[in-house]
Amino acid sequence: MSQATSSALPLVREVQALLRTRRFGKALRGYPTVDSTNTTAMHWANDGAPEGSVVIAEYQRAGRGRHGRAWLATPGQNLTFSVVLRPSLPPPRLNLITLAASIAIAETVEAYTAPLTTSIKWPNDVLLEGYKCCGMLLESTLAGPTGTTVILGIGLNVNQRTFPTAFEGRATSLLLQTGQHVPRAPLLAELLGRLEQYYETLGTDDEAEIRRAYERRLHGLGRTTTLCMAGHEPPITGLVLGITDTGALRLHTDDGPRTFHAGEIRLANTFY
Repeated sequence: MSQATSSALPLVREVQALLRTRRFGKALRGYPTVDSTNTTAMHWANDGAPEGSVVIAEYQRAGRGRHGRAWLATPGQNLTFSVVLRPSLPPPRLNLITLAASIAIAETVEAYTAPLTTSIKWPNDVLLEGYKCCGMLLESTLAGPTGTTVILGIGLNVNQRTFPTAFEGRATSLLLQTGQHVPRAPLLAELLGRLEQYYETLGTDDEAEIRRAYERRLHGLGRTTTLCMAGHEPPITGLVLGITDTGALRLHTDDGPRTFHAGEIRLANTFY
């Protein structure tokens, strides 16, 4: 891991000057290069980082997404960061964090790309005009000196102009969709503000609004999808009904309504 931290990264100073949060981003470490912001954030969390601490890097040598996939991003063009969380939620409800984060990201992106619209591909990919612009990875440690620790890793394509061949036609960035360079510091400051707002709603009487807000943006709602699950052949086909109160996917299959907690969905006529 690079030893250069926040004072060496101009983006960190710019974000700190713009933050209006109570906790999120108040402790902020930035690195030119790390193996993974999630790994770096977990080490910091184990050393006592307060909730809402953020690790941001201009480049990840071994960035990763869901199912062990690599996350590739051009240095200095995007936002790759991780947030330390210490939720009081029981383990079956930890996935609600990705729901809250998905909404926060979708709303923030739309603030910079309107009239273009965002949607959410279950469980936590944010799409811009049907193309993936953001992915997340939630990693947790349930037993530790500070109780449950969750690291929320986020990769948002901001000003990237090209993608590896394997991602062409599926991935996009805010710049590619709008034709305009997007300043990263105010974007991240606003995103952290929305993320803090929705995160603090979890476990309260207002939590149901997170589910409703998520379903309003759920890509493919009311359409037929194919769900691919590790170790399950063949894929499962069904009509997307919505999500449960813990964020599981609800499908109407040939066997009737069913609920799924993991998998990859595929919809016809989409770009990811």
